[in-house]
Amino acid sequence: MPVDLYIGPKKRGAPWWQGCLLSLLILLAGAYAAILILAANGYYVSENIPLPDAFKPTATPSPTPTEPATTRLQRGDALFIDGQFEAAIAEYNAVLGMEPLNDAVYARLVKPLILLRRVDDAVQAARRAVQLNDQRAENLTALAEALDWQGNYIEALDFALRATELAPNSATAWAIVAEVYADLNRPERAIPAAQKAVQLDPNNVDAHRNLGYAQEARGRYRDAITSYKRAIEIRPKWAYLYISLARNYRAINNYAEAIATLQQAQRVAPRDPQVYDELGWTYALNGDAPRAIAQLKRAIEVDPTYEVAYGHLGHVYFVQQDWQSAVTNLEKAIELGGKRLEYFYKLGIAYVNLKDCARGRTWIEKAIQINSQDTAVLGAVTWYQQHCEAPSPTPRRK
Repeated sequence: MPVDLYIGPKKRGAPWWQGCLLSLLILLAGAYAAILILAANGYYVSENIPLPDAFKPTATPSPTPTEPATTRLQRGDALFIDGQFEAAIAEYNAVLGMEPLNDAVYARLVKPLILLRRVDDAVQAARRAVQLNDQRAENLTALAEALDWQGNYIEALDFALRATELAPNSATAWAIVAEVYADLNRPERAIPAAQKAVQLDPNNVDAHRNLGYAQEARGRYRDAITSYKRAIEIRPKWAYLYISLARNYRAINNYAEAIATLQQAQRVAPRDPQVYDELGWTYALNGDAPRAIAQLKRAIEVDPTYEVAYGHLGHVYFVQQDWQSAVTNLEKAIELGGKRLEYFYKLGIAYVNLKDCARGRTWIEKAIQINSQDTAVLGAVTWYQQHCEAPSPTPRRK
């Protein structure tokens, strides 16, 4: 007989349906585990099967913590010092988005806006600063500087002097007083105010810059060169200081140094059209028309709306007797808002030389409306009369 090796009592067999249920549970557990593995690896998961939170995809990135206003303000100040004016303005505006009543930030906006030639915006920001707090000397100083660059010298002087009353030891306030006096053609008051600013703070860039500006107004160009150089040592990334220095080198006919200074400014501010315009104008004054034209065209490439470059380019073509090119650029300068007297009378002469007396007369008449006593305008009138008016008939001899 076969031997049963099992020792002990035999168990009864389980019902058939229990085995089926167990198999089904095992299959479901395996499928769920497979789904979890696929989800963890980024594969498609049926929307009908909910996933544990750990495997659910994140709808949006985690938000970056908002930087505090003080951090952005410090960054704006650093960018401003480094000559990155657009970026500095962006940081200051971000701070105002968080602190819209912070008058000090409005005042900080003023200088970079001025240096970007956005003078009207600078005035608006400065007025807002004063509106928020008219007992803060920095706000009054900012408004005075903005108004000065706008050409409102009397109002600018009033705010600058009020700033010195609030803060008698503010070097910046005295520097702006000096700048306004220089623009009012009162260098005898501008120079002492700037010297006082330098004494109050020997490292204040506005003090040295405006001392140079006042000395320049007095015709003391070599002294002005020294002051501008000191300002550049303090702020080596500010292109407008190099432009001022080059202007004084030109005044003493040192074109080599003026050109070298402006080439350095190009390295500091390669996207500033004024730098290229000033270099082109320096070449023009030195009699180098080809280099002048190249630099002036570069200024227009950098900023097609920079009116001064068109005016200078028109002048160079005028001197070269390229009348059509002179007309094209001078008219563009006027179209962009240029109001310089020379644009109008040179256009008149250029049109006369192009045998278009009607247009020549139109532009010369506009020049007369601006200044009928100007020598160059009177010369344009004479030129028109010589080339466009029919001579009086000579009586026939009997």
